[in-house]
Amino acid sequence: MSKAAVARLSAILGSRVLGTSAPGAADDEVRVAPADFRVAAEALRDDVELACDHFLDLTAVDYPEREPERPRFDVVFRVRSTTKRHRISVRTEVQDGGEVPSVVSVWAGANWAEREAFDMFGVRFAGHPDLRRILMYDEFVGHPLRKDYPIDRAQPLVPYREDPGITKLAPFG
Repeated sequence: MSKAAVARLSAILGSRVLGTSAPGAADDEVRVAPADFRVAAEALRDDVELACDHFLDLTAVDYPEREPERPRFDVVFRVRSTTKRHRISVRTEVQDGGEVPSVVSVWAGANWAEREAFDMFGVRFAGHPDLRRILMYDEFVGHPLRKDYPIDRAQPLVPYREDPGITKLAPFG
């Protein structure tokens, strides 16, 4: 069923589809340019034959070894249709420091996931209504899920706060 969804999305987007795949046990996937990321999301939601009405997830994947020939990050979202019973992933590549269009106005559930990708990887989402850290505190330096984040970096980088009357161990010994 998902292969039919890929074929339909490819027919709608035409040359905007840069490639398709079905990696292992994962969902069928369509690759698009960053500028077409939101366009693909809208097509999946609005097309009657696709009818993707359930946002599943959005994340980033770090490939530092691809630079400088190709962009460092992949951004992937997964959706499904509860009526047509198919699932599909849409993937795009984005440069370090680049942006990908937000899909929050297409699926409100993408809000938290986009903020997480920003916080953990540093990927920016153009048009996001509230793009700020969601898991790390404001003073945290860096993005901890990047593969080049130093494994021995001690965080927090803010002074440890003592609370009178509370016995606790200081972080990191």
